[in-house]
Amino acid sequence: MKKGILLLYLIIAATMIKAQSVWEGGFFAGVAGYSGDVNPTLTPRFQDVTPSLGLIARTNLSNRLGFRGGITYLKLKGDDDNYYGRESRDFDFSTNLVELSILGEWEPFGSSRYYTDAAGNVNMDRLISPYLFAGVGLLGGVLNTNFSNYPGSSEDIQAGIKKDRAYGNSILGVSMPVGLGMKFDISDSFTLALEGCMRVSFSDYLDGISFSGSPDAKDIYMNAGIVVYHRFGNPRRW
Repeated sequence: MKKGILLLYLIIAATMIKAQSVWEGGFFAGVAGYSGDVNPTLTPRFQDVTPSLGLIARTNLSNRLGFRGGITYLKLKGDDDNYYGRESRDFDFSTNLVELSILGEWEPFGSSRYYTDAAGNVNMDRLISPYLFAGVGLLGGVLNTNFSNYPGSSEDIQAGIKKDRAYGNSILGVSMPVGLGMKFDISDSFTLALEGCMRVSFSDYLDGISFSGSPDAKDIYMNAGIVVYHRFGNPRRW
C-alpha cells in the first residue's frame, strides 16, 4: 500500500509539472453502497448506506481532458435481515475499505470555461458543466464478517463458511471506477461538483463471503456525494 501511495504521488506530480497550468485540490464527502453476496441489487437498503470520504488532486491536460488521483475511504456493510429471502441465512458484515485511484476525466463543454479577451488575457467564464471519468484503483480493507447466526444445517453452506473463514480478515485488490458528475464554478478559485461512481472490484470478498454465497459473481461498490475543489495555478486556453 505504501508503494502504491508513492507511485500515485509521483504520477500526479509529473503530470502537473508537464501541464504547467491549473490544478485543483478537492475534498469529497458522500455515501457508499455495495452489491454482492448479501445485497443482490445495485440499490442497497437505507440501513446499509454508509459514509464515504476522499481527497482528490486534479490537473488539466486540455480544456476538455483532465487527470486526477485520489484516496477514498468507504465503509461497506450489509445484513441478510434487510433483504427478502436472505433472512434464513442471517449473515452480516462490515468492511473498512481504502482505495487509491488514477482517473481520466472528460468534460465535453470544458473548452468554454476560459476565453481570451482583446488584450490577450485569459479569463474564466463560470460554467455548469457535466463530466465523465474512469480509471483504475488499488483497494485494501479490513473484513468483519459474521457467520455465527446461520441457523441452518446445509452441508454446502457449512463447507463454504469454512472456506470463507480461511480467507482471513483482510483484502487487497484492483478496482475499475467509472462515474459521472456535474460541476458548478462558484468562483475563479472554487468549484462544487456532484458526482457518483461505480466500481467493479474483480473480487468476491468485499463482504468476506464467497463460497457460502455466490462464488461466481464479483462484488461491486459505489459512492456518490459532493466534491469541493480549490483551483490553483495560471489558467490558459488550449
